[in-house]
Amino acid sequence: MTKVPLNKAEYSESSKNSIGFEFLGEFYEDKNYICKKCSKNTVFTAEDQKTTYEIKKQYMWQQRFLCDSCYIKMKSIKKKLHEMELYYCNNKNEVLNNEEFLRKWLHLLNEYPTFFKKCNHSRIAFIKKALGLA
Repeated sequence: MTKVPLNKAEYSESSKNSIGFEFLGEFYEDKNYICKKCSKNTVFTAEDQKTTYEIKKQYMWQQRFLCDSCYIKMKSIKKKLHEMELYYCNNKNEVLNNEEFLRKWLHLLNEYPTFFKKCNHSRIAFIKKALGLA
């Protein structure tokens, strides 16, 4: 099992103010877990923990629940949904007449919650109505 030195001074302010901060050990250690999406056995490595908490300044009690490949796919879907939303906002008439775009958008909106993210029910209903599925 890998051990990496922990540097409390590099934690975010919210982590430093968190209950339990004073009880942190001296090292990060690899943590085994099972991906909630694909059920793959995976590891939150000591090095990844150091990067997550000390460099990215993420909250110290945040835990991993997706493997790397599921996390990358979820982030990709999130990015595509954001891009599609922006494109729609700037091109409403064109998008509402583009069945292919709407179907792809609907597919991504339905897939995103399978990664344990919030479902955008109102946008899904809107797209279904535009496609004549509602």
